[in-house]
Amino acid sequence: MCGLPLRIKTPSLALEKEAIGKMDNTHRKYIFVVLILAALAILVVTLTSQDLQFKETVIAGSPEDFAEVRHVVLKGTNFEIGTKLAELAKRHGTQIDSSGDPFMNRVKRKYVKNSYPVMYERMRGIAAAYGLEFNDDAYDFTALPYNLRGIPGCSVVFYPKDYSKNGHSILSRNYDFTTGNIQGRYPEEGELPVMSRPYLIEIYPDQGYPSLALHSFDLLSGLIDGINSEGLAVAILAESESVSKVGREGANEVGLAELSSMRYLLDNCKSVEEAKEAMLTMKHFYSFIPCHYIIADRSGKSFIFEFSPNRNRSYIIDGKGPQCITNHLVFHHPDVGDVADKDPGNSLRRYKTLGDATAEKKKYTLEEMEAINNRVAVAAQASRHEEYAPGRTLWYAQYDCDDRTLTVRFYLGEKPDPSNESKMICEYSKPQTFRLRY
Repeated sequence: MCGLPLRIKTPSLALEKEAIGKMDNTHRKYIFVVLILAALAILVVTLTSQDLQFKETVIAGSPEDFAEVRHVVLKGTNFEIGTKLAELAKRHGTQIDSSGDPFMNRVKRKYVKNSYPVMYERMRGIAAAYGLEFNDDAYDFTALPYNLRGIPGCSVVFYPKDYSKNGHSILSRNYDFTTGNIQGRYPEEGELPVMSRPYLIEIYPDQGYPSLALHSFDLLSGLIDGINSEGLAVAILAESESVSKVGREGANEVGLAELSSMRYLLDNCKSVEEAKEAMLTMKHFYSFIPCHYIIADRSGKSFIFEFSPNRNRSYIIDGKGPQCITNHLVFHHPDVGDVADKDPGNSLRRYKTLGDATAEKKKYTLEEMEAINNRVAVAAQASRHEEYAPGRTLWYAQYDCDDRTLTVRFYLGEKPDPSNESKMICEYSKPQTFRLRY
């Protein structure tokens, strides 16, 4: 519990006895009730102003490793949660400067107020942490960026409970990313790799569902994958086809960006059906790269959400049994069998590998699910490049929608392979399990 200890100032006992002794019994009872009510009022105000609970722990790695992963637990009002996230962002050197587009900032703030009140309150907390006027249109409080961004490549499988031996619905996730800077090159001296400081953020807000999620890039809503108290699990993946067809046009628009839309789902939706409606009615834009999503719930339902390359249509692909997703448009390739061998980005081949593996039997153990993801992960004995920082599987995560748990291991770095000078041996943290207290 943060804040100062509770102190209630009361009159001295001698003065109190002298004053009350001069009154009749009715007055004595009246004064006693007034004093009790006053003390309770002070207690309520004090507890409300100190309601934020905060805990921060390093759960993997260290400053000497590639990654140092921190687990942050926050419980309080959304205003308080926003304030604390801003304080963490300040540690990374995040600044909020005048954006030069006051009209856009005003409309963005209005959109969030009307469509996403949970985030609106967190934005108010951010403004307070930076000592800025929340209604000042010069500033944009919709993000807390830290480090810079790169382009991910990932693989995910959702197993409905009928396909898992423990009878639980499981989301099995590889998160692949560059180990370098935004250009994919080795960082300069004093520059951190773009993915070297991920956060596991566990929040218990006064409004919105509690959630447990892995964040990067943006401490406010940079959600990569996560689960909420209702058993809704989400994961985001880069979608490479749209860029190859129509180019990339990142923006900072009114609405929710590719990562913040995932944060919206965990804060507001309890089922796949609610998530579908939210994604269809949400105003989307992408700030860096087009993405697509897989969303699942504890009933065993799942769906993939995608846009057409020109973003004029949206597609919902319902899961029927285990549902796989990699980095191409699933709606555009309903059958990858004849094109997987002509796949320069390796997404179609990974998708086919996952699809074939999840059709081998009727039920899978958690260990078998991990082994299937390992078939498409970056190998533990991996190649290196002299100029470009290699892409690696930076974490493997299993989300249990029934237990509301996350089991995860993180990439910590690599060392030369003594048996092959062109290879490196990747090193990972031990798997850890985190449970959402819902």
